Amino acid sequence: MPTSTRGINMRTGNKRVVGTLLAVTLGVTSTSVLAGPAEAGPPIRIHGVVTAAGGGGLSGINVTALAERAVEGTTQWVAIDSATTGVDGSYNVGKLPDGNYRVRFDDPAGRYATEYYNNAFVPADAEVVALDSGKFDMAEVVLGGAAQLTGVVTGSTGDGIEGAEVTAYVEQSGAWVPFTTLLTVAGGHYDLGLLPGGTYKLGFHDPATGVTEYWNDKSTLVDADVLTVQNAGSSTGLNVQLATPLPEPSPEPSPEPTPEPTPEPTVTPTVEPTPSATAAPTQQAVPTPVATTAPTTTTAKVVMVKRPRIRGLARVAQVLRVTRGTWNPTKVSRKIQWLANGKRIKGATKNRLTVTKKLRGTRISVRVVASAPQLADLTVKTRRTKKVRG
Repeated sequence: MPTSTRGINMRTGNKRVVGTLLAVTLGVTSTSVLAGPAEAGPPIRIHGVVTAAGGGGLSGINVTALAERAVEGTTQWVAIDSATTGVDGSYNVGKLPDGNYRVRFDDPAGRYATEYYNNAFVPADAEVVALDSGKFDMAEVVLGGAAQLTGVVTGSTGDGIEGAEVTAYVEQSGAWVPFTTLLTVAGGHYDLGLLPGGTYKLGFHDPATGVTEYWNDKSTLVDADVLTVQNAGSSTGLNVQLATPLPEPSPEPSPEPTPEPTPEPTVTPTVEPTPSATAAPTQQAVPTPVATTAPTTTTAKVVMVKRPRIRGLARVAQVLRVTRGTWNPTKVSRKIQWLANGKRIKGATKNRLTVTKKLRGTRISVRVVASAPQLADLTVKTRRTKKVRG
């Protein structure tokens, strides 16, 4: 298998949204099902089988047919139809209109590396499958094991950075280009899986502070160290500490001056006067006390600098994720609750949400409660998606 690839495959945390590979020259992306060619002939099906390198059919592999379409003024390879392999590794994708297609194979379980027909890792390098009638029998597809790179991203204080971008680069035509990118999870942990065996460089970026660094403690991609991984291999402990700005130190309080002792006054003895009869004093009116209001104390709150946003397609079986947003202070704790038409989705409290059939026709949003020590919590909501389709 070739190890030279190009494009981007976006994933969040340790779970992958496989197949969102962005070709450098073609602008490839995985999107919703779009309309077929204008001249649609009899429907066509693609048949074939997926096996492991050691032999035997692979079940549960997603097989997706991609076609070239014009999207927002650019030509892109987009998903038209898909199917899942059976217990014997066989699949049947369609019905498809006449046209040229490229076919993607990915493993949701992460055991095998994503591949395109025939023995390619991005759509731009895939073999074009021309369909004109009946059915098309594909050659057997053999998937190789997926390599894995794991580690932790921390800042100058030693605390893990959640939401940092970790990118694996591969060499393409003498240049290092992005292959896959994911965001670190709580504690700064990352798990770059579904990688074919080969050589890589790693980049690390903290969106909150703008700090970027490359493996191993290099300031540029050109100078970054090269990592070599084998199929199904695992490289752990790839930890990075970014030179993020340190928080401003609190000013030292000025010492209070010691007051000078007040001298004791000298007591002069006085002669008691002879008492004489005096008139009774006139009683003075006692003023009515006026009630005063206790001063009001204002508690400072967490401040939202950039509102969190929902990323992904609002379609059944797709995965949505909510971005971290930007806050002041930069380090906050977040409580997440996904909403459907403004109502709480039970158990949906993570960064990502798999869209189920029950959510069809609803508009999805996220309520985020940001908190920080000694500050009042701030609750914000994302903008709602379009109605869920599919």
